[in-house]
Amino acid sequence: MSRSTSHVTEFDWDFIRDQFNLRRDYIHIGSSQFISSHPRHIKDTIEKYRELLDEDPVAFIEENEKKIPMTIRKKIAAYMGMDNPNYIALTDSATMGHGIIYTGFNLQNEQEILSPEHNHYSQQESIQRAATRTGTKFREVPIYENLANVTEDELVNNLKKEIHEKTKAIGLTWVNSDTGLKFPVAKMAKEIREINKNRDEKDHILLIVDGVHGFGIETETFPELGCDFFITSTHKWIYGPRGTGFVAGTEKAFQHVSPVIPSYRIMNKVSKKQEHPDKIDGKQMSPGGFHSLEHRWALAEAFTFIENIGKKRVYERVHSLARQCKEGLASMPHVVLHTPIDDGLSSGIIAFEVEGMSTQEVVDKLDTKKIIATVAPYRSEFARLTPGIINTPAEIDTVLEAIMSLKRG
Repeated sequence: MSRSTSHVTEFDWDFIRDQFNLRRDYIHIGSSQFISSHPRHIKDTIEKYRELLDEDPVAFIEENEKKIPMTIRKKIAAYMGMDNPNYIALTDSATMGHGIIYTGFNLQNEQEILSPEHNHYSQQESIQRAATRTGTKFREVPIYENLANVTEDELVNNLKKEIHEKTKAIGLTWVNSDTGLKFPVAKMAKEIREINKNRDEKDHILLIVDGVHGFGIETETFPELGCDFFITSTHKWIYGPRGTGFVAGTEKAFQHVSPVIPSYRIMNKVSKKQEHPDKIDGKQMSPGGFHSLEHRWALAEAFTFIENIGKKRVYERVHSLARQCKEGLASMPHVVLHTPIDDGLSSGIIAFEVEGMSTQEVVDKLDTKKIIATVAPYRSEFARLTPGIINTPAEIDTVLEAIMSLKRG
């Protein structure tokens, strides 16, 4: 009997794993946060669009260049709990998203951008380049002393006290890729709204969130997070086509940025010497040019896949596997766990060290045991495990046994 994701139950995780062509002789517990293996439905859709494009690219593009992107925006808007899909910019990656937002940010040289330490390179470098170009100040600040006993209030209060009169934007990461720490974005957004009540609208602080490692796991919607811009890729935890991502923003937030790369959405109008639209939206911020259309257009299927499994079910599955992993690591005397065990402070990334071994040595040793882990590319390099919906509790047990065996002596 044929089956599809519409028939998935909470006990059908083997079926989910079967949708991926990941080699079976390895445990892939490092790929979800890196780049997705295309599940079957994505591969099939990419191939369908590729064949149609190859058969008649002009006719197929002219027929679908508006229709399919809007379908994708509507899928994203539904997943994110947004009312208006026009305030979604389609990108090739989170890095492109950071680039177009920070580079396009209409900043004044007396203003500043504030961010915690530990943001991903793509966000920090985008902020730095924007600050250098505009003369804006950029400050990176520590927001915790010890991850072992960090609290949500500590994170929010430490960042809040760094906000100055000239702070115009805060660049925040939902889930840090170095330690797996999950920041309480909604609580920070609430504090910023309170500060903005006492400011002129032109001086309101904008909250820009790198959502990559929470997106596809956590259940909060865009309105619930309360940020102004949400930037993510869609080829990680949601297992979408490689080379896809988006920026979601509020109507007001989009009026603070200008397009960096010309958008094809207004090409016909502007080419005919008509005026540019009065207001900026996500369509105008979507970089123009020809992209890998068969990949981008297959993105809607990724959201259908997750919808059919259920956001809540995905959350519970990933957090259950991650908790099993964290608790196992925390019990090992030769391991230092750098990720909070609390679900409220962590998501799917787990960072750790093994006593007496370099991080690369740990990852290499696990590879010899046919376990794929990764190294966090930061000043403090930790080994990372990233259990996702492609993994099982039995695999977590095997991984923990392997790490236990790394104990020297």
